[in-house]
Amino acid sequence: MNVLKMTSELSSPLHPDNRLARRLACAKARLDGLERDTASKDQSALAAARVEFSLASRALADALIAQGLHVSESDD
Repeated sequence: MNVLKMTSELSSPLHPDNRLARRLACAKARLDGLERDTASKDQSALAAARVEFSLASRALADALIAQGLHVSESDD
C-alpha cells in the first residue's frame, strides 16, 4: 500500500475527500483531548467522540475504497 501516494491525492484542495480527512482529524483531536482530560468524568461525551471517530474513519475508508485506493490482503 502506497500511503504517501494516497496522502498526496487527498491533499489536493479541491479533492472531495478533504472534507472527510478533516472530519477524521477533528474527531481524533477531540477524542484525544477527552481521553487525556482525567479531571472530566463525562462518559457520554467520550462515548460520543469514540462513535464520531469510528464513523469518520469508516467514511474516509469507504471513499478511498470507492476510488480504488484499497489493497488486497496479499499487499500487506
